Amino acid sequence: MIKKINQAIKKYNLLKKGEHVVVAISGGPDSTALLTALVSIAKKMDLSLIAAHFNHGLRGEESDEDEKFSYELTKKLGLVFVSGKMDQKKGAKGVSPEDYYRRQRYSFLNKVAEDYHAQKIALGHNLQDQAETVLLNILRGSGLEGLRGFLPMRDEKFIRPLIETSRQEIIFFLNKARIPYRQDSSNEDKKYLRNQIRAELIPYLKEKFNPKIDENLAQMAEILRTEDEFITQCVAEALQSTFVQKKPQRILLNISCINKLHPAIRLRLFKTILEDLSPANNGISFIHIKSLDNLAQNRESGKRIVLALGIEARREYDNLILEKKRAHNKQIEYEYTLNVPGSVYVREKKLTVRAEITAKGNIDPGGRNKIYLDLDKIQKPLIIRNRRHGDWFQPLGMQGRQKIKTFFIDHKIPRSERDEIILLVDRVSVIWIENMHLNDRVKITAKTKNVLKIDIKKS
Repeated sequence: MIKKINQAIKKYNLLKKGEHVVVAISGGPDSTALLTALVSIAKKMDLSLIAAHFNHGLRGEESDEDEKFSYELTKKLGLVFVSGKMDQKKGAKGVSPEDYYRRQRYSFLNKVAEDYHAQKIALGHNLQDQAETVLLNILRGSGLEGLRGFLPMRDEKFIRPLIETSRQEIIFFLNKARIPYRQDSSNEDKKYLRNQIRAELIPYLKEKFNPKIDENLAQMAEILRTEDEFITQCVAEALQSTFVQKKPQRILLNISCINKLHPAIRLRLFKTILEDLSPANNGISFIHIKSLDNLAQNRESGKRIVLALGIEARREYDNLILEKKRAHNKQIEYEYTLNVPGSVYVREKKLTVRAEITAKGNIDPGGRNKIYLDLDKIQKPLIIRNRRHGDWFQPLGMQGRQKIKTFFIDHKIPRSERDEIILLVDRVSVIWIENMHLNDRVKITAKTKNVLKIDIKKS
């Protein structure tokens, strides 16, 4: 067994020399064998081991006995022992009890790792656990991420040295070395689907179809992990591309670009984005991903859908926009008076806008974030603000007026972004639209005598 553990450590690069390792110990055969095996490996690899036991308290006296056993085993091995207990008064909110217990356990292990400056946390999942996980995910209709099973190493921290060691090998090792261990009575409780798979489904499949079904399922998971890594890498590259724009609580995707992606990459991209927007990265199902894909294929601008966990998706022109649905708050209006000369800080945009009078010969046509206007054509006061109902202006080079709303629609500005755009306004109309257009009424001409220079800088 120790040989297989060493092979897994080397194959998956689970441990490095000199690392501090938290070993999760429940008292059961898997964690007992793992802790004992790592003690025998520790000296050669210069590892510092910390045993951590989390008492869920779900089986009363039996749970306390597990903790006592784990403490005594750890003491006999000469290791540091840390224990924690679950606060059952809080209870699970919005998640299943099993998920809540798991989160509490992992939170405890992370805290121990932080306190002892440990680089790794070792878990006792074995080959049969992997087979059960794959079958469990098949029954749930999982995709590739579920069929790959659990990983040899997750988040560069959680490691599973027993991933290629069978339950039979573990029991044989313990019995041969005369190492005692605890049996968890809850493993016999058939109300848990995993226990039904272990006690009924796998034995049935072994007897009727394949005596090595657990080894084959674990092998399948290993094969699919490689393919899943490839898709994950492609999605990571897509997330860094120019057609994906990330903003706080909102993500914009260029529809024509994402529709060129292979469906396997596109659907995983949608799943990743939805999970990023959802609390605790869960609650997303295939129906949500498929609904989003259908929206991307739909050519109708303005179409929108509400997905799980308050996430809204809508199609606006060439973009697919996903964001956390807000309680439709009243439009946040801002307005600042800009004196000439003078400056003002626009808090909502984190910009400083400065106005000064300059000579006609100082105009720099290529200057970034600089605007030049005919001062004598401006009717004060000069205001910096976002849009208001009924706003209009005269587009540069055109006769007649155009509503700002119509201008935004013509230029395919998403509805969600229109309130963020800065407008420069005088007593008559809008005279400049941020990054887009100047009012023909205030343009510089041969007759211009006084030039107003507006300088905009990020603060």
